[in-house]
Amino acid sequence: MNSLSQKFNTANKVIIFTLIAFGITQGLVYGGIFSQSQLNQWLCVPQQISLFLERPWTLLSYAFYHVNIEHLFWNMLFLFFSGHIFFRLFKAKTFISVYFFSLIGGGIAFLLWGYITPEIANNKALLGASAAVIGLLFFVITIFPSYKIYVFSFRIRLLFFLLALILFDCIDISNNFGGKIAHFGGILSGILVGFSYKHLFSPKKSPNTLSTPSIIEPQTSHISENQRIKQHQIQKLFNKINTSGYDSLTDEEKKYLFQATKENE
Repeated sequence: MNSLSQKFNTANKVIIFTLIAFGITQGLVYGGIFSQSQLNQWLCVPQQISLFLERPWTLLSYAFYHVNIEHLFWNMLFLFFSGHIFFRLFKAKTFISVYFFSLIGGGIAFLLWGYITPEIANNKALLGASAAVIGLLFFVITIFPSYKIYVFSFRIRLLFFLLALILFDCIDISNNFGGKIAHFGGILSGILVGFSYKHLFSPKKSPNTLSTPSIIEPQTSHISENQRIKQHQIQKLFNKINTSGYDSLTDEEKKYLFQATKENE
């Protein structure tokens, strides 16, 4: 049971919740209980601030609401891979904070765009999880700018991958302009939360927490970015062992810890 719980990290739980929400809302539409336009009014962030003030919950609900299966698929696939990256470095509480700050930031950016340029906004509505998901990845690179990922068989910096996404958004900005504005709001929120986490609220080691063994030399001013990432990951695993025991680690985490220890022999 514990192993199953570990496999379903918080990102996967958000995916499951979003899929269930999609099934329920589409069932209500196809069942004739509500029309799609009614659900859009109740669950999407409206372009007009006056309407938003009547439905403030939409600042949260919009990220869990999709009306198009293709839109849902790509957002959830992006969230799945983002979660895989995120949980190699951070805990569930951090994920929840970053995810919700980013979705709120995306919604606020959309509202401000509608307020400043109402003639361009043209009574659009915002829905979908992409602003929250992209905020997660910008949080990661704010703290670890040299973090690398595999794209097919190539290992590249996550930063370059995200810059390519921004470039694509800028090139394609005329298509769903409001959604792109929300993306930039999510990006800014992820960066701001990352700076706060890094400089203001970085967790201090508890006196009762197990210390990481000398797998990595103590941090110095010349320590590399990859060493800092590795040290952060190993300390996270030892904190987890200290809290829940060795059996709470997943097979992947046990293998990673074993290999890291072996490299230092």
